Amino acid sequence: MLKPLSITLIVLVTQLSLAGLAQSKHKGCGTQLPKAQIMGLQAITVPEDPECTFINKVERTLQISLHICLDSDGNPNIDMDIVNAALQRLNQDFAPSGLQFQYCTITYMENHELDDLTVSQGVNEETHMTILHYEPNTINLYLVNSIANTFSEDLLGYSYYPNEGKDLIVMRKISFNDFEPHFSHQMGHYFGLYHTDETQFGTEHPNGSNCQTTGDLVCDTRADPGGDADPEDQCNYEGPTYQYAAGIWYVPATDNYMSGYYETFSSPLYDCRCRFTPQQYNRIISQYLSFRSYLW
Repeated sequence: MLKPLSITLIVLVTQLSLAGLAQSKHKGCGTQLPKAQIMGLQAITVPEDPECTFINKVERTLQISLHICLDSDGNPNIDMDIVNAALQRLNQDFAPSGLQFQYCTITYMENHELDDLTVSQGVNEETHMTILHYEPNTINLYLVNSIANTFSEDLLGYSYYPNEGKDLIVMRKISFNDFEPHFSHQMGHYFGLYHTDETQFGTEHPNGSNCQTTGDLVCDTRADPGGDADPEDQCNYEGPTYQYAAGIWYVPATDNYMSGYYETFSSPLYDCRCRFTPQQYNRIISQYLSFRSYLW
């Protein structure tokens, strides 16, 4: 068994089903919901009242195997102080669930060609990377310089949902920091959370009447049509104001970790996302117990 280091860190990522064969509608998030998994994932719902704030905590510390790719000059191009700070924020964000994270190993990948990772139809460098560097029963976190998919998108990261059989998250080094929530966003996907504007299960009504079977399958997150925050006025929503044909006026939350990338472009850059909801934490725990309880 790997011996944990004293570092405490957490990972953020978003999923790709063959690492992003569909274009992402979220800025930098490559996680895609594979249609073959929809029914199995949809079955794990949290049918509690939206007003319920109880969280079914599970006190557990999980191990992260960190893999950092070196560039052609043998440099990691990421400071360990940044790596540690990102982990600390991750643990703060997941603390209400009872789940915490720490490094068990830190390895440096010497194949610099993987530093600019391409994961797309016909070119799957992820497979080569995981054959060389992978620790079973741990969360494998890979930090690389860039991630490109079929659409040549400049992705910030991706991960795999709980019942896909892959314990890995891939992130760009530039997105792995303590002032943007990309790590917590991707770890949310890893434990079964969807984007708040997910439509694979159907469109959620603004009044929440179908929240258990549509949208992100979580009832205490608001219906979300996607959109952008106002770049001139912090995090005021600027986007569609009606939920398609429902004709109901509403404003989605811009502060949820699993929302579209609501960020302002003033100086300094400010990311609006800062929280999970109680039922999101409960879904994280239910997905962990159902699919990932084998993790060390």
